[in-house]
Amino acid sequence: MSNDTSTQIIEQLRRIARKKSELEKAPHEYGTGILMQHAEMYLVEILGQNEGMSVTRIAGIMQITKGAVSQTLKKLESKKLVQKFPDPVNASRTLLYLSSEGKRVLRAHQVWHRKVDGGFNEYLESLKGNDVLIIRDFLNRYEFFLDNRNE
Repeated sequence: MSNDTSTQIIEQLRRIARKKSELEKAPHEYGTGILMQHAEMYLVEILGQNEGMSVTRIAGIMQITKGAVSQTLKKLESKKLVQKFPDPVNASRTLLYLSSEGKRVLRAHQVWHRKVDGGFNEYLESLKGNDVLIIRDFLNRYEFFLDNRNE
């Protein structure tokens, strides 16, 4: 591969990363009338997959501090999307659940993603054998590079 081609690929990756970052900065309401920031929706998604989790466990999954999780939870509580209950096994711990409104927002977000991601998912599913392996290898190497870069 030529140096020019490598430069073009790296520049395209940077453009894609910037576009994704811009998408994540903009709040969305997903047709629910409730404006959601990216971090809020991510936490709703995590709770939708793992109800009854503690703040500590969520912080581990999201790879952020417990304080950051607590701040986001306060926003979700004010929107009536989550519920907190004491852990019956450990009284010092609180377990988190989506409210019925939180489940409605999650469903709307999932529908939105199916619409938005639909064409790309169809493309990925149409790939065969070696094409899939090449893409997976590329993405794994790129992620490894990002995880291990020197700042």
